[in-house]
Amino acid sequence: MSLQLRDSFGAVFGRMLLRGIGQIYLLPSAGAGAVLLAAVAWQSWTMAGACLLGALTGTVWGMAAGDAVGSRAGLDGYNGALTGLGVMIVLPADLLAWSLVAPLACLATWGAHAWRRRCSVPPYTAPFVLITWLLMAAATGLDLPRAVATVTVDPGWGGPIQGLLRGVGQVMFLDDPRAGTLCLLGLALGTPWAALSAALSAGLCLLVAGLAGFPTDAALLGLYGFNAVLAAEALRTIRPGAWIWPCLGALLSLGLMRGFQLLELPSLTAPFLLATWGVRQVALRRSTQARTV
Repeated sequence: MSLQLRDSFGAVFGRMLLRGIGQIYLLPSAGAGAVLLAAVAWQSWTMAGACLLGALTGTVWGMAAGDAVGSRAGLDGYNGALTGLGVMIVLPADLLAWSLVAPLACLATWGAHAWRRRCSVPPYTAPFVLITWLLMAAATGLDLPRAVATVTVDPGWGGPIQGLLRGVGQVMFLDDPRAGTLCLLGLALGTPWAALSAALSAGLCLLVAGLAGFPTDAALLGLYGFNAVLAAEALRTIRPGAWIWPCLGALLSLGLMRGFQLLELPSLTAPFLLATWGVRQVALRRSTQARTV
C-alpha cells in the first residue's frame, strides 16, 4: 500500500512538474511539457537541466506555500523554469550559475504567487523578466564572466521556415529550428489550436518584419516571433473565434520588440507582457461594453 501511495505521489508530482514547463507556452499539459523539455535537451543538456531544476524549485515552493491549485496547474513552475534558462544565457554554466538557479527560481515563483494574490492582471512571465534583468545588471556591474552564445545550427532548410520554427523555439532561447519543430509538436500535443496559433503568429511577424525592412538576420533567428507566439496564445483564449485580438497582440509585440532593439535593451519577453496586458484590457473593456448595450 505504501509503495502504491509513493508511486501515485511520484506520478502526480511528475505531472505537476511537466505542466510547469508546459505553462511556459500557457499550456497546462504534462504531455506538452515533456516534449518541450525534450526540445531544450535536443539543443543543450545544460539548459534542460537548468529548466528542470527551476521548474522543480518553483513547484516545491508552491506546494510548501500551500498553493495546491497553482502547483497542480503548473502555475508555480513556469517562471522558475524560465529563470533557470535565463541564468544559463547570462552566465557560463559554472558553479556560480548552478548555485543561483534554485534561489532565483524560488524568488520568481514567490513573485508570481504574490502577484496573482494581489492583482487581477495575470503576471505571465513578468517575474522571470524582472529577475533576469537584475541578473544581467549585476553581471555587468560586477564584471562577471558572461555566457558564450552558441553557434546557430543550419539544417539547410529554407530561411523563412527556419525563421518561423526558431520564432516558436526562442520562447525558451532555442535557436535550433529542429528544437523549434519539437516545440511545435509539443504545443500540438497540448492542443492543436496552440500549435496553429504559434505557427501563424510567428509566420505573420516574419512576413511583416520583412515588409518593414527589419534586420533579416534577427528575423531569421526568430527574434521577432517568440513574443508574438506568447501574445497570440494568451489572447486566443479571451474570446474563442475572435482572431483579431491575437493578431493585434502579435503585431504590437513585434513593434515593441523592434523598439527594444533600437534602444539596445534586452527585451526577453517584455514585449509580450506589454502587448498582452494592453490588448487584454481593451478586449475585456469592449466585451463589457457589448454586454451592457
